[in-house]
Amino acid sequence: MMKLSLTLLGILTGSSVIANDRGFDLELGPYMSYMDYSEHDEVSQYGVLTGLHARYSSYYSFSVLFIDVSYASDQISQKGAGKIESVKNEVYDLRSMIGRALYVNDSYRITPYLGLGYRRSLLDSRGQVSTTLIEGYKSQQVYFYNPIGIEFQELVSEASWVLGARIEYDIVLLARNETRLSASEGYRAIETDLSNARGYHFYLQLQRFLNPDGGAIVIEPFYKYWQAKDADETGLAANTADHSSNEWGVSLLLSF
Repeated sequence: MMKLSLTLLGILTGSSVIANDRGFDLELGPYMSYMDYSEHDEVSQYGVLTGLHARYSSYYSFSVLFIDVSYASDQISQKGAGKIESVKNEVYDLRSMIGRALYVNDSYRITPYLGLGYRRSLLDSRGQVSTTLIEGYKSQQVYFYNPIGIEFQELVSEASWVLGARIEYDIVLLARNETRLSASEGYRAIETDLSNARGYHFYLQLQRFLNPDGGAIVIEPFYKYWQAKDADETGLAANTADHSSNEWGVSLLLSF
């Protein structure tokens, strides 16, 4: 993975650009997704999330800057020792990437990029009781990760819609899970540092321009996958140390 990062860094700093810089884009709007999270020992969480997504992109003759910010909050279901409905779930994601735009016949732009990301997922069922009379708990997962990917973008043309896509692999640099148990368990906190975690992101972008200045409506279906595993953990910590999540969704953004 270190060789892949260094190779991309060389591309970002050494390639020539054919077209002039494009200025900047600011995209903002709501999104909706379905999340399916599972742990070892048949613990799972699932439900619909709704949130806001903001993205800033700057295209210069020598580099590209991407900043992505998203926040979602909703009520989901939790299943393990019984089932709890309407559990509060929040997900924060902040990412900053740099890249280099490569142009093909002034019709397509290909941008390899890399950067840093922070993701925090919070689940809180404290004060609730499952169908088998087990008290709820609070769980928090934090990832610091290195997104490495490539963006494909069709440039403005006579077509009504233009297409774009992102394919990304996420190297998790630091992953931590913290679980705070209920009163019956003595309010214990179980902290687990995970040594093996990764993620994948896929985006498809459909963009309809509204004016020559770049204002547009953007429809963006996406898929996100995260996985973490640490075979050295035992007991209750082993459950959260072996988990994965799938998220399918779509954003509806307005580009300024």
